[in-house]
Amino acid sequence: MTSERHILLVEDESAIAELIRTALEASGLRVTACAGVQSALNAVEQEPVDLAIIDLSLPDGAPDRLTDRLKGSSVPMIAISGDPARLAAFTPGHTLEKPFRVRALMDLVRGMLDGAAG
Repeated sequence: MTSERHILLVEDESAIAELIRTALEASGLRVTACAGVQSALNAVEQEPVDLAIIDLSLPDGAPDRLTDRLKGSSVPMIAISGDPARLAAFTPGHTLEKPFRVRALMDLVRGMLDGAAG
């Protein structure tokens, strides 16, 4: 993975967001972190992303508009949530149930980015 790779992280819990951001940046990835749907939509308007990691439980509502937008741009997505029912309903990408190991997330990120590059 190279530093050109840009990850959109949408997570409202600051401790979780910081942990994920730190792991991604330590792997040489550039991260734009957002705490809600609208800020994430604004971020993708500004700059394209290579992969999105999206919490499905956000303070400003379900991320449907965001996931539709990303799916339309063929951006791979990883959904994270502590709610198994929400994860089961997420069809555009991969899922991880909270709590998860950072290594499991990073393995998934690497695999998805390597697959997108190849």
